[in-house]
Amino acid sequence: MREHILAGQYKPGERIPSLIAIIEEFGIANATAQKVMRALRADGLIHTEPGMGSFVTDSDERELPKPE
Repeated sequence: MREHILAGQYKPGERIPSLIAIIEEFGIANATAQKVMRALRADGLIHTEPGMGSFVTDSDERELPKPE
């Protein structure tokens, strides 16, 4: 998902697939998909609006971790 967002496959403001769709698309477990979503939120790549879904954050608002 991170690669898709950074490559521009999902545009800023665009809703990303649901947790169930991510599970099916990538063939991962529910717990893994939840970890992915938490990591994307923690990195500022997405934000979630209750009852609406998760959306790609505008690149100007992102706070990506600095490389070591």
